[in-house]
Amino acid sequence: MPKSNKTQIIDQVKSQISEISISALTQKITQLLRESLGEVRVIGEISGYKPAASGHRYFTLKDQESQIDCVLWGSKKLTFMPSDGMQVIVTGKLTVYAPRGKYQIDCQSLIPAGQGELYLAFERLKQELLEKGYFDQKRPIPTLPLHIGIVTSATGAAIQDMLSTLKRRAPHCQIYLYPASVQGEYAAQEIASGIAKLNEVLTEFDNAVLIVGRGGGSLEDLWAFNTLPVAEAIYNSEIPIISAVGHETDFTIADFVADVRVATPTAAAEFVTQNDKYSLLGYLDSIEEKLTDSIQSVLESYSQKVSQLENSYGFQKVSDRLQNYSQRIDEAEISLNKLILRNLSTAKTKLDGIEAHTKSLHPLSPLSRGFALLQHNSQILSSAESLNSYTEIEIIRKAEIAHATIQTVKPN
Repeated sequence: MPKSNKTQIIDQVKSQISEISISALTQKITQLLRESLGEVRVIGEISGYKPAASGHRYFTLKDQESQIDCVLWGSKKLTFMPSDGMQVIVTGKLTVYAPRGKYQIDCQSLIPAGQGELYLAFERLKQELLEKGYFDQKRPIPTLPLHIGIVTSATGAAIQDMLSTLKRRAPHCQIYLYPASVQGEYAAQEIASGIAKLNEVLTEFDNAVLIVGRGGGSLEDLWAFNTLPVAEAIYNSEIPIISAVGHETDFTIADFVADVRVATPTAAAEFVTQNDKYSLLGYLDSIEEKLTDSIQSVLESYSQKVSQLENSYGFQKVSDRLQNYSQRIDEAEISLNKLILRNLSTAKTKLDGIEAHTKSLHPLSPLSRGFALLQHNSQILSSAESLNSYTEIEIIRKAEIAHATIQTVKPN
């Protein structure tokens, strides 16, 4: 802050000292501290560390002569477990906590000071996770994984070595890369996010596996793999995980939680492709040969059974019975045809008789035998009617009609 601005603020405070409120004074002090000092980086020993239910962390940072209050908000991620007596480096800005009128450091980051402290943080987290059972759960690695997820840096040598090995040994596999920072402030969260995201993508496959790792480095470089977020992500994964952090002798927390630990990323790629394309082709050839032999054996067995059945008495008896039934069907067909013809002849005779009888019942049928009908005005006269009532009538014969005049009528 320019000197003139500092002087201006101080003069303003002095000129208004009899009128300014405590809140306003606190605000101006806060503004003065922030603008005067800016961001500070302080090393000291943690005392009175208290994580609140809200997720915020409160503690005092002290040395042999002085101390200062600090607050680390819940939104700020930690890569280790702080505790009293631990030497740490705090980066943040000075501010004033108005309700108490005390200045404190608003922490932006909190990291252990020195490798010794990192080792202590590692041991504390390791013991905590051991007691929770994080190291007990071990999922089996698929014998022939076809979907391989990788969480690592997209620009490092580790990913190039893994892709080269996988392409050479298992070109049939589908590779899913989630690029993540593998060191630095945000590395732990990115690695944990990558594990969770690949779980969403690969859970539907039964033959999937994840590789999480990076190349070698110092303890500080590898620290992201010693953090609680990464440990929880590995533990909660539904897909088996291989930890492949590039170091031979030392272990990380990720190694303990993972289902399998290998020394390098390249070793991880070789591990998941133990059944490479050549062994796979050989295995398929052996399966094909076994299937061919098995099918041939089954076919020969059934062929023998068919031959035995064909020559057996039971099979011949069935053939004889079929022939007998066939002959009986032929005989039945002949008998049925004769019966049908006989029934048709009888029915025709009956029909002719019915036809003749029907014709004989026709009113004009007697005319063919010489009889005649009498009618008057187109009305047939019955035999019961007397002709005395008529003077003229018509005489109907088979071939002619005569008109007659009645002169006399005598009883018959």
